[in-house]
Amino acid sequence: MKKILFAVVMIAGTFAVSNNAKAQSASTTASTNVKITLADFITAHDGNGTTAAATPGAGAEVAFSYPDAASYTVDQTVSKAGHLKVTATKTFSVVVKANAADFTNGSNTIPVSVMDVIATAPGSGTATTVTLSNADQQILSGVNSGIKSIDVAYKIPFAKAQSDILGKAAGAYNQTVVYTFSQP
Repeated sequence: MKKILFAVVMIAGTFAVSNNAKAQSASTTASTNVKITLADFITAHDGNGTTAAATPGAGAEVAFSYPDAASYTVDQTVSKAGHLKVTATKTFSVVVKANAADFTNGSNTIPVSVMDVIATAPGSGTATTVTLSNADQQILSGVNSGIKSIDVAYKIPFAKAQSDILGKAAGAYNQTVVYTFSQP
């Protein structure tokens, strides 16, 4: 009887081990490598009153008006929220310059230095107010990477309006202001 009981236990044990082995072999695995390739870039986008191209597009205008004597006695500021938009993969800086030394109206001129350009750092970086010229001047530095919207204000102080604008021929004076975004 002990031999029969031993044989039954052995058969049951073998069956249990056999089923357990079959259960383990019913699954399998596979793997793959996933690769994400990044490139450094910086891209300007159309902003509020700016176009991401060499030539300003529709709505790309900052307009000052001097219709009467009172307008020469106060600072004039034109603020543009979201004026510059950029996507950068690294910390970046922004420089500004005018395409020439003067605003022009035919043969009549007003020096671009009548205007200050004031940028607001978008959460990081350092902003510097500059007097516009036809040379590159840094207005933002150390701005963290990301998709950024930059507010810009254009200001003509009344003292410069009185010394450099008052007495000029009537008409519209124009000049293109160019922003350059760069990263190391």
